[in-house]
Amino acid sequence: MQSRPSDPVATLTVVGDVHRWWRPADAAFLERTRPDLSLFVGDLGDEDVPIVRAIASLPVPKAVILGNHDAWQSFGRRVATDRLRESLEVLGEDHVAYAVREVPRAGLSLIGARPFSWGGQSLRSPELYDEIYGIHTARQSAAAIVDAARNAQHRDLVILAHNGPLGLGDQSHDIWGKDFGKPGGDWGDRDLALAIQRIEGFGLRVRAVIAGHMHHRLVHPRGGERTRFVRRGGTMFLNAAFVPRVQKAENGDELSYFLRTRWQAGECVAVEEVWVDVHGDEREASTPTFVELEGGAPAVDELHEGDEPAQ
Repeated sequence: MQSRPSDPVATLTVVGDVHRWWRPADAAFLERTRPDLSLFVGDLGDEDVPIVRAIASLPVPKAVILGNHDAWQSFGRRVATDRLRESLEVLGEDHVAYAVREVPRAGLSLIGARPFSWGGQSLRSPELYDEIYGIHTARQSAAAIVDAARNAQHRDLVILAHNGPLGLGDQSHDIWGKDFGKPGGDWGDRDLALAIQRIEGFGLRVRAVIAGHMHHRLVHPRGGERTRFVRRGGTMFLNAAFVPRVQKAENGDELSYFLRTRWQAGECVAVEEVWVDVHGDEREASTPTFVELEGGAPAVDELHEGDEPAQ
């Protein structure tokens, strides 16, 4: 869709992995700026119901995808704990896993990917996904994401995920590259990559994938930083996992990290990294540099039932 000067400009503000770093000032910033939609990429806490309640109670439009830490004990037990079930109940429809949320002012539809992702090609606990969503393979997960996209009202889509897709690099510094254990390797989600491949095959446009999970500061090599902004073809990939998201400035002030995107008629017209002070006021904003990847997305082989990769 070609934007026109008369088309409204909508704001989608992203909150990266929280890990309990959430302040009253953060809530104040969202309430004051009133984005059309606030996006949370997960890892609010370790099955921390109080922090989930704090996010759920925000009086702003929001969409949340829970991360692996939000289901930490559940994955260990391979069954949903009472705390995970309570978190899902508290969030209700704001938890957009395998669902669609329309953003008409932006001219796009938001699609929720698989929640709780640990990264890598395994679902890690098919039993848990089967219990909550009736899904136990990556192929079924991809199909559920595609079904949500096919039910969208707009052809222009933004996908909200906890972890990004396979196929964007296998070096430890790449946007979803593995930097821990034995470094190296693509730690993106196979089901999400397969879903994007199918969605685009239907003539829909994935304008952006917004996720987190893989932190900006690398474990290996120590002191290195991750590439967090990538563009391939007509799709932007944004990793909002600046962790911890509250940092101390040179003057001693503590500033919170947000990622702000602006949209017009289904197209992204601006991306900014924003730092907010203890009063909820914007202190700094800058435009990130995108790494441009040449060529199209690599083909992703479909997984057949029972072919889930080894964990």
